Amino acid sequence: MEGEYIGMKEISVMVFAGNLVEMIKSSMNNAVVIDRFSKSQGYTIQQFSYSCERVRDQVGTAFGETQGVVIDFTVRVMTTRQTLFYEKLKDLDADYYTFVFNGVFEDDRPKYCDNAMIVDGFIVDVEESAANDNNQALMHVKLLARELTYIHHDGSELSINISNTH
Repeated sequence: MEGEYIGMKEISVMVFAGNLVEMIKSSMNNAVVIDRFSKSQGYTIQQFSYSCERVRDQVGTAFGETQGVVIDFTVRVMTTRQTLFYEKLKDLDADYYTFVFNGVFEDDRPKYCDNAMIVDGFIVDVEESAANDNNQALMHVKLLARELTYIHHDGSELSINISNTH
């Protein structure tokens, strides 16, 4: 079956509170950091969108600041796990959020992913709606980014600083 392995499960997109680079730098030996990125600590993305733009002149040279980036995403949560995004909405400090694309987990632990996007930013809006099941809700979240870092599965990185949101 596509996406299923013995003892492993692939999920298209998940979001985690925290910075995945911490886990990579710990060489997968720090159990506390690894547990932060376990499948049970993540939120499966139902819907995801954002746009990252820069102003360019007629010949294509970029000038000015990168425009503010708001990442809109929707997650399905159990009602007992709803507090994370509400808590972060109250925070005055930016936090890290890691979006993992095509992640593979073995026994709840991260094993592999195609790529990831780490966002340093602020939760600016949370809207909740009921899902089909009484124990679940859909949370529509808006995340204002200060910096985006894209990580390819080979470890290469690209960071974009969005300085007008500092």
